[in-house]
Amino acid sequence: MLHVRRVVMSRSLKKLHIAALCGVIACALIAALAICLWITEPANHATVGDAAIAVAATADTGAGMRPLYIALALLALGSIVVINAWLYRMTIPTMRHDIYTLVRLFKDVRQGAVRVAYPVMLHEFAAAHRYLRSWSTEMLAEKERLTGMGLIDHLSQLSNRRHFDLRLKELFDTARTHANSSVLIIDVDHFKQINDRHGHDAGDSMIVQFAALLRANVRHTDVLARLGGDEFCIIYTYIPLDQATELAERLRRALPRQVELKPGVHHDLRWTGGLSAFHDSDTKPDDVLRRADQALLRAKEAGRHRTMVYHPDTGLSGAPSIVAG
Repeated sequence: MLHVRRVVMSRSLKKLHIAALCGVIACALIAALAICLWITEPANHATVGDAAIAVAATADTGAGMRPLYIALALLALGSIVVINAWLYRMTIPTMRHDIYTLVRLFKDVRQGAVRVAYPVMLHEFAAAHRYLRSWSTEMLAEKERLTGMGLIDHLSQLSNRRHFDLRLKELFDTARTHANSSVLIIDVDHFKQINDRHGHDAGDSMIVQFAALLRANVRHTDVLARLGGDEFCIIYTYIPLDQATELAERLRRALPRQVELKPGVHHDLRWTGGLSAFHDSDTKPDDVLRRADQALLRAKEAGRHRTMVYHPDTGLSGAPSIVAG
């Protein structure tokens, strides 16, 4: 358990930058003034006129002042370098510290335990860290609640079929007042061969890793569930079919081509998808599932490792097929 650590030198990026900017401007003005005096010194010599004695005296004075002007300009420019180095020394380590703290927070969330507090050194990051910690705590509490209600699949740690059906009905009921959602059904290609060749532990590893990859590449606002076996489903909430098609294509590009099921055992990651969306003519939530399932079957018939789209208006005939590269 991590307790709050009081940081004596709590810093504000805004104040540091303002102080550094003021110093740089002052040094720049001094340097500019010194350079101008140095440049205009010969001109002063030429304006003396015909008085030879005055010219000589002014030249001697100017020659004596030139090193001072040069030294002043160099000192001002050096001060600018020192100020920038000071700003770097004050901000970079603290920013690195707060970024590491943020990474630690996300690691803790993945492990299912959030600490009491996370030390933050910059005022600008404090509010964001507090919000993320609060959000993470609520998310873990919600996950525990769903697990207690039997709505989480034990192996994949995704929503199970029961939770999926509840969310599908909710979105179906609100489709007329909000917007239609899209549904993508996914099957892992030749999953049975994994169990037959490498054992059920390798098959379980595929389910766990595939679920984690989907979770990492699906929006938090979408519904991600394991319907059973090697069948998964994504509900792109309030996303029309054309945008969902782009998201499905992006998902296919983002997933790796191969995963390690267990030490020394690698397997190609290939999956087939069927995509459809709610329609105003639907009378029940299962209508969209029926269309997505038909698209999935057509994609399997076409050779697998692709996503077929079932448009509620045009059907499968004119639907595009997203083929893996």
